[in-house]
Formats: sequence, structure tokens, C-alpha cells
Amino acid sequence: MANEEVTIFSTGVFVIAVYLIKLVLLMKKDTTSRKEPELGKPLREREFDLDEQSVFCNSGTYSCVPRRLVHRQIQLIKEREWNPFRWYKTTHHQLLEGSLNAVAQLVGAKKENLTLIDNTTTATNVILKNHKYFPGDKFLVVNQHTYPAVWKQVEVVARETPGVGIVDIDIPFPIRSKDDIIGPYAKALKENPGIKIAIVDHITSNTVTQMPLQELIDLCHLHDVIVVVDGAHAPGQLQLRVEEYGADYYVGNLCKWLMTPRSVAFLWVHPKHQSTLRPLVTSHMEYMDNFRERFYSFMTRDLIPHFLVKDAIEFHKELGGIDVIVPRSSGILTKAVDMLSKSWQTRELGICPELRAPCMRMLAFPSELNEIYKYSDPGFCRELSEDLCEEGIHVKCFYFDGKIWCRISCNVWNDMDDFEKVRDVILKFVREKKERIKKRTLTQ
Repeated sequence: MANEEVTIFSTGVFVIAVYLIKLVLLMKKDTTSRKEPELGKPLREREFDLDEQSVFCNSGTYSCVPRRLVHRQIQLIKEREWNPFRWYKTTHHQLLEGSLNAVAQLVGAKKENLTLIDNTTTATNVILKNHKYFPGDKFLVVNQHTYPAVWKQVEVVARETPGVGIVDIDIPFPIRSKDDIIGPYAKALKENPGIKIAIVDHITSNTVTQMPLQELIDLCHLHDVIVVVDGAHAPGQLQLRVEEYGADYYVGNLCKWLMTPRSVAFLWVHPKHQSTLRPLVTSHMEYMDNFRERFYSFMTRDLIPHFLVKDAIEFHKELGGIDVIVPRSSGILTKAVDMLSKSWQTRELGICPELRAPCMRMLAFPSELNEIYKYSDPGFCRELSEDLCEEGIHVKCFYFDGKIWCRISCNVWNDMDDFEKVRDVILKFVREKKERIKKRTLTQ
């Protein structure tokens, strides 16, 4: 009897072992046969409703929303209009919680220190206009690096508050190491007592520079300066650890590199500032203890883009997330900059490799454009941008340092073909512009 029981037990163990081996082999076969989603043109055709006659190399300004998120957005609009009362009383809050959980995990933050907001410009307005200022207080900004809209906010506050000033740091190019950035900050902080708030970009918009963020935060705090981090371009380009940075405020867009419907950003606030922070528009939730609830008092606003953040993050992960997307984009941009600089006989903006933005690069346009568009003041080149848009080329154009610069971006729908089109159209564009000017001169 004992022998029979042993035999039965052994047989059972053997059957289970065979089953487990088959299961493991099946799972292994499944994972090895599963392919990573193909990015570039195949993804563009499958997931985006983009104009086939245009080249979109400007995610740094306007990203593109995947088709599935547009459909989900329409679905939520219909759900809202089917029962608006239920939507604003219950569904609205449930969807918001899902988005906040997803953002907190993505950026390395505690949910209770976050709120969603329309964009980073709105967020910096909220921050700067909530603080009280006294004569002798100063803002710290960086000339060509601080985002122009934030510059204007600082100027408005300084203009409207007697005795408040602005300290403007000069960080010239080329930037050879992070010391070329930290040094001017340290000098400005030492020589200008009274600096109250420093605006520190994580990735600069105009100059595609990845700032040495942690060092700058720590340096500013040594001088008791409040740090506002403008991380408009960071989510989706960098692995974030917002809670660990120790800044006073961190703001970041989600509708650029994470491709949410416009317009969505997050605002992270250190707990010591939360009790005094208020939205720019006073409404019913003004006296709520939870600062996040104060920012969701505009009940008739269309906040559906805020509720699609979770879907956008899941789509981004489905494509491989930062670990797949960023190295691919960075590699394409390196080849593109080399090709464009040779074809245009120009150069890339002088930034050492470790401080370059992962998915954006800046190089000078062909010199002939400086003769055609006679810009003299630093800033956005509207006329050139509109002319290029007519040609189906979407890049960002800046004028500074005596040149017109081209900022190119690479996202999941781009491939090398896009930048070859940029090269060819720009060369053709320059030739045609020069011919028109020549003919006009001859007829005068």
C-alpha cells in the first residue's frame, strides 16, 4: 500500500513539473516573439491623424495627440453631456484621482503635493503672484535661457511692486561644462543680497540646455532663495524625482513629450507653501484646507484633457517609455544635426553633450536667411516661421547672437526622413527667396 502511495505521489509531482516546464517555455516564447512597437512613420500612420504633406519636428512647442486619445476625449465629452450633473459631482473627481495617481508615479512625487493645471505659464503666474514682495526683493533669471513668458511675468511683478528688482545672469556660449552655469549663479547670488526667488529651468526652451538642476537648487537654498523650477520640457524627456529635488515649486507640461490633449501641466508645491497658495481666480473652493481642491473650483471648465493623463502615460509606456523613446530620438537627432550642419554649412549651438536636451537640438540656419530676414532683436522669428509653415516645415525659429537658429525636436512619429525633408525644403526655400529678391531688385 505504501509503495502504491509513493508511486501515485511521484507521478503527480512529475505531471506538475512537466506542466510548469511547458508553462515557462510558453511564456518565454510569448515574450521573445512579442515585438517592440515600431516607431517613426509606421506609428505615425497607425496612431496619428497628421497632415501627410507636412513635417512635424517641433514637439517642444506643440506636440501631436494620438488618435486613440482624441477618440477617448470625444467619448468623455459625450459621457459628460449625457448627464452633466453626475459628471461634475462624481465622475469628474474619480477621473481626477486616477490622473493624479499616474502623474505622481511618473514624476516621483507624493500625490498630496500635486495639482493639475492648464500649462506651466499658468503655474508660474500662480506662484509669482501669490508671494508678497517688499522693497529690496529681487528675482534671479538668465538672459537667453529663461522662457520669455516667464520673463514677462517677472517684469510685471517688478513693475507693479515698488523697489523690487531683477538680476539677469549672463551665461554665454559655448557651455563646456556645468561649471559654466553654476559659476555665474554663484557669483550673482553672492553679489546680490535680497534675491527672493530664482527661476531655474530644468531644460531651457530657447537654448535646449539641460541645467544642472540639483546643484542650482542647493546653491540657491544656501542663500535662502526660493526656487521655482520651470520643467516645461522635462516630463517625457527625463526621469524625474521631483520630491527628491527639494525645490520650493516644480512645474511641468504633460502635453508636449507625453502627448496629452492640450492643455495639461502639473504643479508641485512644497508643503511649507501650500497653505498660502491660491489660484488666480477666486471661487467657491477658496477656503479649502487642501491646496489641490482650491485649483478645481472652476466647475464649468472643460477639464477633460486633465482626465486623459493616465491614458497618455499608458500609451507612452506601451511604446517603450523613456528607456526606449529617448535613446532613439537622441540618436536620430545626432545624425540629423550632423547632416543639416554639413548641408547648410552651419554649426550646432555650443553645448557640451551631457547638458544637451535629449530630444531637442539647436543649430544655425543657412547664413543667407540672415540676409533675407533682417532680424535685430532677440526672440521668436514669426515671419520666417509662418513662411516655413506654408512649406510644410514645422520647426522652431529663434534669433539671438546675431544668427537665426533652428530648434528641431524628435518624437515617436519622427524618423530620419523627416529631417532630410527639412534639409531639402530649407535649401530650396533659400534659393527661391534669393531669386525673388534678385528679380525685385532688377525691376526697381
